[in-house]
Amino acid sequence: MKHLLTLFLIIIVAVSTHAKEVLVFGTISTIKPELMEKRLQPLLTYLEQRTGKEVRFKTGRDYRDTIEKFIDGTFDLGYIGPSPYVLGSKKDPDALRILAGLTNSKGPFFHSVIITKKESSIRSIEGLKGKHFAFGSPDSTLSYYLPMHMLMKADIDTKLKRYDFLGRHDKVAQYVIMGKYDAGGIKESVAHKYEKYLDIIATSEPVHDFLFVANSSMDRDLFKKIQDTLLNCDETSILTSIKSTATGFDRRKDSDYDNLRKIMKAVDAR
Repeated sequence: MKHLLTLFLIIIVAVSTHAKEVLVFGTISTIKPELMEKRLQPLLTYLEQRTGKEVRFKTGRDYRDTIEKFIDGTFDLGYIGPSPYVLGSKKDPDALRILAGLTNSKGPFFHSVIITKKESSIRSIEGLKGKHFAFGSPDSTLSYYLPMHMLMKADIDTKLKRYDFLGRHDKVAQYVIMGKYDAGGIKESVAHKYEKYLDIIATSEPVHDFLFVANSSMDRDLFKKIQDTLLNCDETSILTSIKSTATGFDRRKDSDYDNLRKIMKAVDAR
């Protein structure tokens, strides 16, 4: 019996040790999962080379599922937007630790925009009264919280004829181009992608860009190693694969997202 117990403990230790050799990198797929994996693969390979760990790519089903997977430890580290970070830290303040933030050609910030079809007569937010509006996900920073906040400030949010959630940014852009909606809220980079067909009629205030986080249970030494690897990464091919305008990684702190917290609180209370 004693020998069996010893063998059982050895097996548990061996399994645990092996499990630590594999890190699960999670993200929210704002585009098709296979395309998101392709964008992030150069970074994952870079992390594998620097840490000696295998890094496996996974996505959550949606924003909420992804947040839960970070909180329950399914995801060891990953890449998330500002609003999921705020939502996750609100649900469990100790669940996530910030590794680094993504910087772009405009610094550590990005914007949401409200778009219309090029030939549309709507040239301002005020022109959206009585119109059909498209958002992306109800948990998205750039395709819900920021555009809704812009509508609220203009006192137009309650004067829309209808609004719907379509999921992804690209779908919002495409449906506006097809004339199924009069306007929509998306991230600036997607608007530029379709600039031949779309006009930007409003731009949000800046908020800090996407960030890389680790589960709070990650070993301190490993956390520091991954953080240093990101902060010292200057390989253009890795950065531009993540985002065409990315220029590097910077140190980020929780308070950097306080302005977004206020916006989200106001929108949630409407």
